[in-house]
Amino acid sequence: MKLSHQLGLPLIAIMTCSWLPAVATDSGSAAPVAATNASQFGTIQLFNGHNLDGLHLFLEDPSADPAKTFSVSDGILHITGTPRGYARTLLPYSDYTLHVEWRFPNGAANSGVLLHMVNRDEIWAKGYEAQLLSGRAGDINIFWDARSNEESLGRTAKGMSTGRLPRPAKESPEKPLGEWNTFDIVAAGDTLTLTVNGVLVNRMTGVIPDAGTIGLQSEAGAVDFRNVTLTPLPPAINLHTPMPPPQK
Repeated sequence: MKLSHQLGLPLIAIMTCSWLPAVATDSGSAAPVAATNASQFGTIQLFNGHNLDGLHLFLEDPSADPAKTFSVSDGILHITGTPRGYARTLLPYSDYTLHVEWRFPNGAANSGVLLHMVNRDEIWAKGYEAQLLSGRAGDINIFWDARSNEESLGRTAKGMSTGRLPRPAKESPEKPLGEWNTFDIVAAGDTLTLTVNGVLVNRMTGVIPDAGTIGLQSEAGAVDFRNVTLTPLPPAINLHTPMPPPQK
C-alpha cells in the first residue's frame, strides 16, 4: 500500500458519486459501477474485514511505515493513533447512510470519521470530521474553507477553518470504554445527520462540499473499527421523468 500526499478529485467524480457506488471485486478492492439508480444497489463494504484493499492510507510522516499504524485481524481494523493520518476510500460519495462501529481498546482516545474530503491528502483535509473523541462523539469539526449554516467559525495561523458544531446534548450516549459503539451518519444533499448508539446527536445543514471521500482517522490513541458500510440513498429526483402535459 503506497502513501500519497496529493489527491486531485475530478469534478465529474464528485458530481456523479451518488450514482457511482463501489462494489467489491474478486480481490476485495473497490471498483466503480455505473448505474442510473443507486437504490438498486445493496450495502457497500468500505472495509472488507480481511485486509486494506479498497482503502488509501495517508500518514503525516512520509517516512512512517503504514503497517505499524493500520492492521487487520478478526474482521477488525486496528489503528494505533501514531502517527496521525487516516485510511480513506478510493472513491468519493454523496447521498448515503454510513454505518461505523468503533471502540477504544486501551482507554480514552481521540479519532473521527472524516466526511466529504476533497482536494489533497493532508492531516486536516478540506471537509468534515464526525468526532469520536472520548466523551464528545457526535461533535462536528470543519476544516479549511468547508462551510455550513450552523458552524461557529475560527481561524488558525495557517488560515485553516476550524468551524465547529458541538453536540447539543451534555450527556453522551457513548458506551463504557472498551465496548463497541455504533455511529450512523446520513449524508442527504447538503445535510449531515449523526446518530450515536441509536440516539440522534447532531445535524448540520448547508454543507459545502456535499460529497467526497470517507476516512477513518488515526489521531491520538488506539481505536478499532468494524462493520464499516455504506448504503446509497435513492435519488431525490428522477431526472428521466417526462414533463407533465401542458394545462388546458
